[in-house]
Amino acid sequence: MLFCLLSTPVGAFVVPSDFTGSTDYLREPLLTAQEGPERLAAEDALASLEFDTALFHPASDLSAQAYWHKIEFAPVDTPTELIFRLSNIMIDELDFYLLQNGEVVRHWVRGDTQSWSPDAAYASIWFPVELQPGSTHQVLIRKASEGPLLLPLRLMSPKQFEQLTETSFKIWAAAAGALLILLIHNTVTFLLFRYPAYGFYILFHSLVFLSLGVTQGFGPWLWPMAFNQFLGSIILTLYTLSAWCIFHFSLQFLQIRTRLPGWWRYRRLADLAFASAVLVSLVVPEYAYATPFSVLQGAVSIYCLYLGFKILRTGFSPAALFLVAWSFFIVGAAIGGMVFRSQLPFNTFTEHALLISTVIELLCFSFSLTQRTRYLETEKNQQLLTSPVSGLANRNYFINHLHRQHALPNDRVHLVLIQLSGITELSEAVGPESAMKASATLAQRINQALESEPHILRHRLPNLSHSNVIDMDQENLVFLCDHLDSPGAIIEHLEPVLNQTIHLSQLEFQQLFSIGVASGDLNRMDVTTLYQHAQLAARANWRSTHLWSPYQQDLQSRQHRQLMLVAEMSKAIRNHDFHFEIQPKIVLATGQINSGEVLLRWHHASLGRVSPADFIPLAEHVGLIYQLTQLILHQVLSWMQQHADQLQGTTLAINISARDLLQQNFAAGVIELCKGYGISPGSIVLEITETSVVSDSGLAVDNAALLRSAGFSLSIDDFGAGYSSMQNIHRLQPDEIKIDRLFVSDLDSNPTHQTLCRSLIQLSRDLHIHTTAEGIETEEQLKLLSSWGCHSGQGYFFHRPMSPEEYLDLL
Repeated sequence: MLFCLLSTPVGAFVVPSDFTGSTDYLREPLLTAQEGPERLAAEDALASLEFDTALFHPASDLSAQAYWHKIEFAPVDTPTELIFRLSNIMIDELDFYLLQNGEVVRHWVRGDTQSWSPDAAYASIWFPVELQPGSTHQVLIRKASEGPLLLPLRLMSPKQFEQLTETSFKIWAAAAGALLILLIHNTVTFLLFRYPAYGFYILFHSLVFLSLGVTQGFGPWLWPMAFNQFLGSIILTLYTLSAWCIFHFSLQFLQIRTRLPGWWRYRRLADLAFASAVLVSLVVPEYAYATPFSVLQGAVSIYCLYLGFKILRTGFSPAALFLVAWSFFIVGAAIGGMVFRSQLPFNTFTEHALLISTVIELLCFSFSLTQRTRYLETEKNQQLLTSPVSGLANRNYFINHLHRQHALPNDRVHLVLIQLSGITELSEAVGPESAMKASATLAQRINQALESEPHILRHRLPNLSHSNVIDMDQENLVFLCDHLDSPGAIIEHLEPVLNQTIHLSQLEFQQLFSIGVASGDLNRMDVTTLYQHAQLAARANWRSTHLWSPYQQDLQSRQHRQLMLVAEMSKAIRNHDFHFEIQPKIVLATGQINSGEVLLRWHHASLGRVSPADFIPLAEHVGLIYQLTQLILHQVLSWMQQHADQLQGTTLAINISARDLLQQNFAAGVIELCKGYGISPGSIVLEITETSVVSDSGLAVDNAALLRSAGFSLSIDDFGAGYSSMQNIHRLQPDEIKIDRLFVSDLDSNPTHQTLCRSLIQLSRDLHIHTTAEGIETEEQLKLLSSWGCHSGQGYFFHRPMSPEEYLDLL
């Protein structure tokens, strides 16, 4: 097809007498001669120059020489008028001479750097030839230019000329109109959005509009001839600036700064190269700069295509239309360049190939900019509505967009909340980034596991993907299901996924979790209320042995009580409303009191006595445990200072939270506190409760080591009932472990607990660690523990907790 378009019937350089005109271009090589250093008059050129068709092709390429062409007409029998029309208006010096019987009878000046004469209505370059019977006629054409010397000529009748002119005006109007409409549209868009890519595109569009006006011939139809001639004189400068604009447009459009930052930093070197090219184009003749510009244009095209393909592979879909636009531009520019270098014939297709491809290119760029705007809007919404780590729907989606889901049923649904624990400690151990990845990995596993569940509500995201799980934050994951009596089967299906080990750098981590479920009719409540209920259920599940806990009405009142306790506890700490009691610790072998455990007590004016089992875990959860520890340390050390003589030879055990050890300078603060009260660290045992995980970050280990070196004894309280007991022995290197009352309370009737207690005592003996049994209430328990070699014990069998004064009396 391309061959057919480029191949048209050829004419002849000697016009026969019966020729009535044709709209086809003259294809036969014209008689051509090269002018010497002196400019010749037409008669002198005809007489002195040797015309030969062999020079026609060199005369159509870039050259610093001036050339003459000769067209002869066979004698005619009747007066005949024919019109020459030339489609290249960029030749610097262009003169047409009509010779009749060897003498010049008409002279037309139509060069791009010349003043046109005689004046005529603009319809590209044209001039009429009137042939008279009985005379010989010749047309001489002189041309010289720094640019292409291509001479695409038509010889036609006046009627054909009118029709062709009308067609040309329509093409020019359509092309100019399309270009102007696109330019106005994109200018308005730029003013609205102010994207840098639009700015470079508008500048590129404007330069392309000006250069096409010159090369395609519609420029003088829109603006003054003098301005068109000026543009023609700097046409390669316009092309170079266009290449610079499209280069920066590509960088901005493809977001190279963020997507390929390594390439972004070379843009200044490219700007320097373009600036140099612009300067060269202004001082070097066009025929000398044409080849370097072609290399520059090819390099820019290859570079932009490479970046486009590279960005497209990252999933940036607007890059596809960008590549289509570049492909059209490259094809059109290649055809245009080959035509002007006489490497392709000049015909209707090749004449308008650059114009058509440029309009398509600009349209594609415009569409791609619109697509890019939509893509970025979608990407922005995707970022707003999804977790940056897991890629799942996030809290913002849950709060602001879940209710807009068309699939959200208006009947009973189950909201399942999976609460994760230990994320903060994991972050301290391996860093926040790895901790977030661990949480995201679990979320993605759950999301994948729910794909096969038909009753899960799918959440459609802006990028047209869907999410089964809503990642509320690092510690809370939510999914919803409907048309089920209970979500128990789905949760049981997830249990193996939740228990899978997560592999981090040199660490295997198993996530701790609790699951709460809230169910309700969405005609009567919204999902945020369901979420609140699920939070209460998940909190209750931490204290449950079941895999999941449903929401119950009393959880709401319990939560209100906890919130009230937090507020009242803050006041009590400020007002020093806490006090302490002491429970004696007995040497089992002798029955003597060798120590006492300080037990924190809180008596509220309206609530009465608040159990430590209620306020201690709550203080740890909300962060008041640090203030509470400091308060009890001051009270106990002050009391010990006042009764130093009576307490001589005994020790007091003070409970601290494992979270205290995660405080910077905690150990140094305790040491300074003892110095301030004049209390020997050797008389203090610090009991670390195992209700929290002791992080492996190094800080807890460093604090423990500093306390031991200062003379404090360390004890692990509630041993066996908390987290990672064996790990804590290794990390903290305690002087004592206290066997939790859970194992002691039914020791006389539970063979399993007997085995565990006996093994723990033996383990402690092997590690040279003192053992204390908590919660001894019967003589049988005492005998068993003594027989196994337990060092000391405490419990109601010996003494209940008592006031400090009673403890002194007991001593």
